[in-house]
Amino acid sequence: MSSVQIGQKSYEMPPREGISIAHFLTVADIERSARYYEKVFGARILSLGDGNAPAYLQLANIWMILNVGGGPTPDKPTVTLSVPDPNHIRDLTYG
Repeated sequence: MSSVQIGQKSYEMPPREGISIAHFLTVADIERSARYYEKVFGARILSLGDGNAPAYLQLANIWMILNVGGGPTPDKPTVTLSVPDPNHIRDLTYG
């Protein structure tokens, strides 16, 4: 079990009570993003990965997984995961 102290409160992963959340983020630069969450929010870097491996961070009872995305896979040959483009907004409303 891993724990982190934020202010007066201590968090454990997995938590003894309550819930934990895993949040996947697609980023352009894994190390830069990890350092941002570490410095600004006090996240604890568990792993920065290497090469194509994602980084794992802990922020309270949240697992943050940072990855650069990638091309199609055999199970999803038409799907590409990429960093959001700030010049292109897509409506994700399903109708």
